[in-house]
Amino acid sequence: MRELTAGKISAIANVFLTIVKVVAGVLVNSTALIADGIHSLIDVFGSVLVWIGIKIANKPPDELHPYGHLKAESLAELTVGLIIIFSALTIVHEAVISLIERSIPEFEFYALAVALFSAIVNEGLARYKIKVGIETKSSSLVAEGKHSRVDVLSSLSVFVGYLFVGLGYWWMDPLIAIVISVLILQMGVGILKNAVNSLMDKVDPELVLKIKSVVEKIEGVEGVEFVGVRGTWKAKIVEVHISINPGMSAEVIDALEREIEDRIKQAVSDVVRVVTVVKVKKLAVVAIPEDGSGNYTGELDSPYFTIVNVSTNEIIKVENPHYGAERRKGYLIAELLSKYGVNVVVVRRIGEGAKSHLRSRGIFVILEEGRKVEEILEKVVNSLNPQSS
Repeated sequence: MRELTAGKISAIANVFLTIVKVVAGVLVNSTALIADGIHSLIDVFGSVLVWIGIKIANKPPDELHPYGHLKAESLAELTVGLIIIFSALTIVHEAVISLIERSIPEFEFYALAVALFSAIVNEGLARYKIKVGIETKSSSLVAEGKHSRVDVLSSLSVFVGYLFVGLGYWWMDPLIAIVISVLILQMGVGILKNAVNSLMDKVDPELVLKIKSVVEKIEGVEGVEFVGVRGTWKAKIVEVHISINPGMSAEVIDALEREIEDRIKQAVSDVVRVVTVVKVKKLAVVAIPEDGSGNYTGELDSPYFTIVNVSTNEIIKVENPHYGAERRKGYLIAELLSKYGVNVVVVRRIGEGAKSHLRSRGIFVILEEGRKVEEILEKVVNSLNPQSS
């Protein structure tokens, strides 16, 4: 994989730079150049950790890791951030000692050449790693690329500082080393923060709103109660809790879950898995059409409705003033039932137009056969036990 190759190339290049800079720094007694070399040595460990993290992160889920190994890359990124911070503090320590002890470096042109060469190589590495990291959505590789960009500034600072050494300003060498360490420290804190956010599953409000908006538009979803996103930049796992109307069959729920997963993956390309938790909307008020004598008609266009509040066991009989209406019958009956807080109506059959009017007012339709209102009510209540999947 490209990100693994980039990690290997980075490690090899940094081994070479470490050797060149440390040897040159020791020969001319340059704290800044030695510090820059130590920085490259730290980069070697960082590159190796990134390579290992990417390799582990690409492993498929298993019995012990059902959500996969995605966070291995964030752990590598976290370790890189800690190493960078440690290296910055080490450089500060060495530079302060050089200032106190007045350690004067020797000026040699090859040391200048080494610093400039290091800057050029690191710029090439930075561009390469950031490019591959963005294309493969590898946060740890992008972090490494940014780290290499700091190395460019570090080596250029050494180059400038060493020029001042040649002009007799020996103290510029350790001073530049301190400046380098501050830049390194800032980058380390930034990388550390990004890794911690990923490991702690920090919420991205815009992404959550986007997913919620997608799911709310799916027919059959009555409400989205929770959206959670975990994982990394390139591979995310979404958990979404939805509520549905009672009476929905297991087959319909399965189809709904598949549609939710497909829609989310289409909207957010980095999603690799969707976990849907389905909760049945609490049954409150049921309307049963009847003839006025307790006989179930099964038709929405009936002279009366028995309306039952399941929570309070309150039962009322309501006359249908729109019985036999020639126009807008479905609309008028839906409006009537909604005034009584009905959210479930039971019929034998219903047209799509009337069903649409009821749905627009949050009224769910259940198809049921029977003869008496009491019989229908018992069937409905027994069939509407909460389900989840």
